[in-house]
Amino acid sequence: MSEDSHRPDSGGSMGIRSPRAGDVTATVMITVKTYPNPSDTYGETVCVAGVRLDRGRPEWIRLYPVKFRNEDFDKRFRKYEILRLNGTYETRNDNRPESFRPRQDELEHVDQLGTRGNWQQRRMNLDGLLGATTMCELLEANPAGGMGTPSPSLGLIKPTNVQVSVVAGDPWSAAEQAKVEAASAPDLFGTSLKPLEPAPYAVRYKYRCQSPTCGGHDQKVLDWETGQAGRRWLRDNGDRRAREMLIAKWGDEMLSPDRDVHFYVGNQNMRRRSFSVLGVWYPKTEFALF
Repeated sequence: MSEDSHRPDSGGSMGIRSPRAGDVTATVMITVKTYPNPSDTYGETVCVAGVRLDRGRPEWIRLYPVKFRNEDFDKRFRKYEILRLNGTYETRNDNRPESFRPRQDELEHVDQLGTRGNWQQRRMNLDGLLGATTMCELLEANPAGGMGTPSPSLGLIKPTNVQVSVVAGDPWSAAEQAKVEAASAPDLFGTSLKPLEPAPYAVRYKYRCQSPTCGGHDQKVLDWETGQAGRRWLRDNGDRRAREMLIAKWGDEMLSPDRDVHFYVGNQNMRRRSFSVLGVWYPKTEFALF
């Protein structure tokens, strides 16, 4: 399937069911998916973020938890796909205003937005969110000790003076390894999953944001594609070449001077001042004629 093709609705013409009491139906353009993490409850989960499109103005939304590898194909989704799904903002132990607990079995595939017209359809759905804040402003809105106050936790910020590096990825801790082994154990029918592997590399960006007094930021890229590419390229090309290919993709290509680079950033629930790069926005720069 090409990037500009449309994905058929898995739910057919009937759409998804009406939301349950306390739930809502949200229309969302997916923008980022992180590399999976082991989970006690779900085996492994992926943090997904995007833009909610059905409330007048685009607004950030975080979908968590999302079970991924053990779901059938129709429950999977790609970046810049538009979905309709049911869920609730009433999430335990997470008062970040963007956090939404989806019902993954109540989901409808609507459309897949490609790169045609220099990402024009994607850009229209982001509307005023593109560069609307800075990394420093997000940190200021999440002061130390401010866990009890709902604060913005997602943004699409404009970086400058970006330096990219590739470092070794973190192995699973003993607790995480135990979760991986439990998740991959055979079920009652003898079906099992291949154990989830940690990402062998981490791409890091050092940069300054648009705040005049910015002292610089140093953040890890959590994008699903970074972890998957690192695993594949290490297997097929060896360590040295894999690192070179990661630099070429997440450095030379995405950060090319002719691209309008922004970083999708987000924080951790229990560490509100710990932000990471969740993905990169990198269409060609468009110059006004007048």
